[in-house]
Amino acid sequence: MLNTTDFKHGDDRYTDYITDSKLWGEPLKLDISFEEKLGKTEDTLAEALPAINSKLSFIEENMDAVKRASVEDAHLDELAEDWLSELLEHEDDTEVELEDGSKIPVKVTPERFIASLYPVALGFEFSESTGICAAYLELGCDPDYFAGHRVHIEIDEENEISCDGI
Repeated sequence: MLNTTDFKHGDDRYTDYITDSKLWGEPLKLDISFEEKLGKTEDTLAEALPAINSKLSFIEENMDAVKRASVEDAHLDELAEDWLSELLEHEDDTEVELEDGSKIPVKVTPERFIASLYPVALGFEFSESTGICAAYLELGCDPDYFAGHRVHIEIDEENEISCDGI
């Protein structure tokens, strides 16, 4: 459970509060943004903490559904395979060498793609009230199928999960 003391002020242009946190056992940056009409004070943050902790718990408990959205909504496993095939030296190669020198199979199954995902950043956006928020999650891949590009997942106010691609 996060508390107000876990946060520090953000850069004010893109985020109001930030903290280092963990999701699915992995470290990540977490940021909070409030619409101007809600205020941007520590009292606003304190009022929003139940919604933040609730959404964070939902995402933690629904890791499989969140990751699966990348395959079901955006077919990123297929896109990863397309990107890898562009790196092939010969059409009949079954492995490709990445920038870091590692070799991986060109065939990217949905299971392999989902297993490669890990959280990098998580943001909560409050627009109408401090009692309900939307969240966006950025996932990285290991191996890095998309040359540093991140997978973008959104969890709306009703906890509907969708993937917007990379």
